[in-house]
Amino acid sequence: MMVLSRDTCTAGIAKPAARSFRFLRSTGAGFCAALVAIAAMVVGPDAVAASAQTCYARDVVSRSLSAIVNITVIKVVGGDGESSDTDSIDSSKSAESTKGGKDPAHPAEEHFEEFVGSGVIVDPSGIIITNKHVIKDAAVIRVTFKDRTQAPAQLIAACALMDLAVIKVNVPRPLPTLEFADSDKVQVADPVIAVGNPLGIGTSVSTGVVSGLDRDLMRSPFDDFIQTDATINPGNSGGPLLDCDGKVIGIDTALLSNNKTLGSIGLGFAMPSNEVRFVASKLEQPNAVMPDWVGLHLQDLTAQLATVFDRPDMNGAIVTWIDPNSPAAHGHLQPGDIIVSALGEEVPDSRAVMRTVATAAEGAQIPLLVWRHSEMIDVTLQSVPWPAMLELRNEVLASPENIASAESLGLGLNLASVTQEDREHNHLGNVPGVLIDAVAPGSMAYNMNLQKGDVILQVGDQPATSPDDVQAQFARAKASPGDLVAMLVRGKAGTRWTTLWLGTIDPNQLVARMSEPDTAGVANSAAGRIH
Repeated sequence: MMVLSRDTCTAGIAKPAARSFRFLRSTGAGFCAALVAIAAMVVGPDAVAASAQTCYARDVVSRSLSAIVNITVIKVVGGDGESSDTDSIDSSKSAESTKGGKDPAHPAEEHFEEFVGSGVIVDPSGIIITNKHVIKDAAVIRVTFKDRTQAPAQLIAACALMDLAVIKVNVPRPLPTLEFADSDKVQVADPVIAVGNPLGIGTSVSTGVVSGLDRDLMRSPFDDFIQTDATINPGNSGGPLLDCDGKVIGIDTALLSNNKTLGSIGLGFAMPSNEVRFVASKLEQPNAVMPDWVGLHLQDLTAQLATVFDRPDMNGAIVTWIDPNSPAAHGHLQPGDIIVSALGEEVPDSRAVMRTVATAAEGAQIPLLVWRHSEMIDVTLQSVPWPAMLELRNEVLASPENIASAESLGLGLNLASVTQEDREHNHLGNVPGVLIDAVAPGSMAYNMNLQKGDVILQVGDQPATSPDDVQAQFARAKASPGDLVAMLVRGKAGTRWTTLWLGTIDPNQLVARMSEPDTAGVANSAAGRIH
């Protein structure tokens, strides 16, 4: 979850108390009708009509959960305990880590760390939409479905302009999907439901209302976030914000917080479904036409700027920079020009200008009404495809060099034989086991909460009889597909199974090449669903 730090359903109609609800049901329809008539006289007919539209979250969620997934990502993390995400707002990627935050003991070396997020299935073939920051710097991406089955996921594409990515899983069965609602019809106070995987504890549901619209957080051309008081925490990223019909009105992306834990204070933000659908349709098609671009850099007007440039109001956007050899440069626009209309529509701010251009027809001519030197002039620009819509995969996923660096840290376990004192301390009796004598800070073992003093009882289905035996079993597992090993470990909190990634990760396995035979049809199939 992207977090903006200031220091660093329930539905729109309140539900009656359970006791009152049971009473109303037991007294018959006549009494209920009388109450409705009385309510109409007291609060007005509009409020009573609204009560009939109460959002029944249980019904909505029961229909939707199978198309919502949890995402687990093994990332390559730098020595400061954070991934190398370069999104333009303040964020705490460590808050989405299963470790729960940065640790000053992390070494300078790059290392693996587990992060969590959420996603929405939008096509039966396995196309999933999530946030880009969820899979940023990934070495492994795994998706968990409602039935708790898992599948590895591959990156199709990520957007350079906004925090959005499209990934794919290959499964032998058609998957359930969610539909997009028209986010332009969303209104303040509409009841909504947020579903996701906060802090990795598992799929969770929260309800609330739309608190605000058109919030500008990341300064992209598509920024008009839906604000909600539905509880959104780190790990909800990429999950859906649902309406009362179970349709997606937004993708949960960010939260504002002023507390040290970076938890929800009722200021969550979702990327509107119309923008998500538009951008995703470009990402999942290898030969998609990119949004239009004219090379303008803009700033919103302030009262002071309007006064200096002799504008009678603050509607419009002022030009700050023009890319060389761009349509705006060929159209002779200049810094200080104020764009007040595009394609015949008034534009109140810079984002309205950029959205109008980006969503215009391919290669469209863009007529602008421009305020210059206290008078209006007409300018027409010939748009071209956006030159940097897609972020390069090698800028999104962990590079082979990063992975090799993290792998060089090793599993991070120093093993020793179990002494009689260890056996008595852990109540092992005569059960075979191997002592964890030390755990390297920042290693995969460290991030899976293995601790000095824990005892490994089994590796897979084989008993742990000696340090050399365990190391040999690690080596065999490392050579097998998946590079994943399960261990039965006894520690202070009892006995538990834990899994470890053992390295030799191939980044190429994370990338879905849409031109390959097994995925070539996915783009066409998904296009019909996403558009």
